[in-house]
Amino acid sequence: MRTLSNDTGQIKLQELIEAVRSEPVTVLEKGEAVAVVLSPSEFERLEEQDRIRREAKVRLRETISSTHREAVERGLTEAEHERLMSDEG
Repeated sequence: MRTLSNDTGQIKLQELIEAVRSEPVTVLEKGEAVAVVLSPSEFERLEEQDRIRREAKVRLRETISSTHREAVERGLTEAEHERLMSDEG
């Protein structure tokens, strides 16, 4: 990731646009990151990844809930279900 310093307040917009075409750019003021600028395609890629993660999280919760219901229907206790769902199970 490229870094541009704005300590002098002189970052040229065209320079920033050109840099962002190839990679995200961190803008610094007084040595501290104050912004990260992304190309539209990079932003869309990150948005898509976030959407996929959110959907996977929903599906995982639904699966866990379903296995819990099935476990109760089959007579497993809460403790038995938790043991089976744990990493050590």
